[in-house]
Amino acid sequence: MDTSSNPALSDNAFKRYDVIGQEKTMSVGGTLLKVTLAFFVLLLGAAWGWTLAPQLGFAIPWWTFWVGSFVSLAVGFWAVFNANPLNVLLYAALQGIYLGFISNIFSALYDGIVVQAILLTLTITLGMLFLYATGLVKVTRKLYSVILIATVGVLIYLVAEFFLSLFLPGFTNVVLSGPWGIVIAAIIVLIASLNLLLDFDTINRGVENKLGKKAEWYAAFGLMVTLIWLYVSILRLLAATRR
Repeated sequence: MDTSSNPALSDNAFKRYDVIGQEKTMSVGGTLLKVTLAFFVLLLGAAWGWTLAPQLGFAIPWWTFWVGSFVSLAVGFWAVFNANPLNVLLYAALQGIYLGFISNIFSALYDGIVVQAILLTLTITLGMLFLYATGLVKVTRKLYSVILIATVGVLIYLVAEFFLSLFLPGFTNVVLSGPWGIVIAAIIVLIASLNLLLDFDTINRGVENKLGKKAEWYAAFGLMVTLIWLYVSILRLLAATRR
């Protein structure tokens, strides 16, 4: 079974759900149902986070966004190895609060940016699903390797960007605005979008290999991670174009 560059949908992790002879096995419908439930919880958290932002005020240090990102990442890694309903929905709720909070702040700074980011996220997701479902783009081993390398490169860059911004305040202005900011943000959006192809393929192969029903929660979590990453990356790109 080919793997996804999304660490939440890795081949080794999926093998934990590979139980032969089960009466109930993973299905696309079951996975979609769990994705829907997870995003419903995420939206509830986002609604609360949206109302929380004005109460706390907008004079918040920039590094709080990085802290929130790393905390969410830590919870996400915990859910990778314990993908059960409680952990997945807890992750969705925490991410929802964080996304609602930062979305409100972005909305206050740039009118209409949140609606644009949501629409673009939906459009890209549907577009990638169409390309995969129709076979216009086939997930080959070579494509997987290229996207995996690119994804790891982005993760390394983001970590480096964080530490450099601690010591070089001017560096943040360069990478978050202007031509360089737009190019960097666009590349991250592209790589996040390509990860959707690998996620769809991994889920499809999980169904074909008749993995256990619990794998649906795992797959739902992995897809949610990519979609959240895509949305935040699009916010960053749109903000860069407006600065």
